[in-house]
Amino acid sequence: MKLFTIILCGSVLFSLQARGQAIREKVLAPQIKTVQMHKKGEPLSPPLITLNSGEQVTLRFDDLKGGTTTYSYQLIHCNASWEPSNLFTSDYISGQQNGEIYQHESSFNTLISYTHYRLNIPNERMRPTESGNYILHVYKNYSPSDTLLTRRFRISESKVRIRAEVDRINRMSREKPNQELNLTLQARGFDIQDPYNNLTLSIQQNYHRERILENLNPSSISGNTLSWQMNPKLTFMGGNEFHHFNSKNTDFAAEHIQKIRFTRNNYHFQLKDDKDRTFQSYQVKKDVNGRYRIDRDKVDDPNLEADYVYVYFTLKGVPFEPEGHYYVAGNFNNWQYNEKNRLRYDGQSQTYQKRLFLKQGYYDYKYVFRSGNNTDPFRISGNHEQTENDYLICVYYRDHRKGYDRLLGHTLVNSATIDY
Repeated sequence: MKLFTIILCGSVLFSLQARGQAIREKVLAPQIKTVQMHKKGEPLSPPLITLNSGEQVTLRFDDLKGGTTTYSYQLIHCNASWEPSNLFTSDYISGQQNGEIYQHESSFNTLISYTHYRLNIPNERMRPTESGNYILHVYKNYSPSDTLLTRRFRISESKVRIRAEVDRINRMSREKPNQELNLTLQARGFDIQDPYNNLTLSIQQNYHRERILENLNPSSISGNTLSWQMNPKLTFMGGNEFHHFNSKNTDFAAEHIQKIRFTRNNYHFQLKDDKDRTFQSYQVKKDVNGRYRIDRDKVDDPNLEADYVYVYFTLKGVPFEPEGHYYVAGNFNNWQYNEKNRLRYDGQSQTYQKRLFLKQGYYDYKYVFRSGNNTDPFRISGNHEQTENDYLICVYYRDHRKGYDRLLGHTLVNSATIDY
């Protein structure tokens, strides 16, 4: 039986990742929309909880096909780089090793019908027992090889205290990194063996563009306190604040909405034109750092009562780029760069345009330029040291006795704490 489990898990992992690469987040069914994963009760939070704390992560998604479909799931434990660890499922799961998503409800009071699915982890059937990185693998037809979607989440311990500060550097530079992290890590009753080789830092700016740093030598060590100060590997481009819009109301045009039309039994939201901001001065602008939140006015549960609407994006004053493409991206589409979110250039109006089918709510987004395999999120957005950014910092420890990367602790720091 154990041999069968090993063979099955091996075939599943092969289908989820290319050889030697991390398992990435993806959605493989076109009818699956609005995939969200966050800490339970906090829709704008990252999917990260503390081990044995009673906290849960929540997965939500809509199936536009409607009706009821049986969707199953499993958890895959990974190392700090999101590659599957060497643990058996029984080493990190208490209870069932596979489960079904039983919580689902049909939408109501909407023009577009859908079925909304929800899953909390841990739950009474399945409880992770170890810290670290996890892949939530959702699949169809009781067949793990028939993947529906994958999502990442983390389970942290409280073995280290992390203090972080963000400093401004290279002020007034439009091309250089201009925000720098300085970190101090203090172990709590935990002896860190060989920190030069066993510690891995993961840093995400606005829960995106994860930077995984291995063999990062501390600038100082004093007992169980480690510091990283003025390290060039801990510098980041500040970028600019996100564009945003709010489609929660179909009766009047809210933030950044030019006009609303109702035609062919659908609502159409035309956004105001966006422009090249490369040489514009920095402007303070409230945003949610690339995230989004489902919402609809005058309803009890937006997850079931928010409708799907067409949203029209227009990028003006940017010349045609024959060597690459612009994409509209954010957490709402998991920062994917594909045909679904690629802008088309209209020669007559000399604008880039895109129409997306999105659930009502508040959305942050950016325009990202991509040429070949090179991605430039700052090409027309600008780069300012004043930009308000979130930095999620996770500290992993290679525990050779247990044979996996433990997530010892995490913290979240915001660059708005910079002393201007």
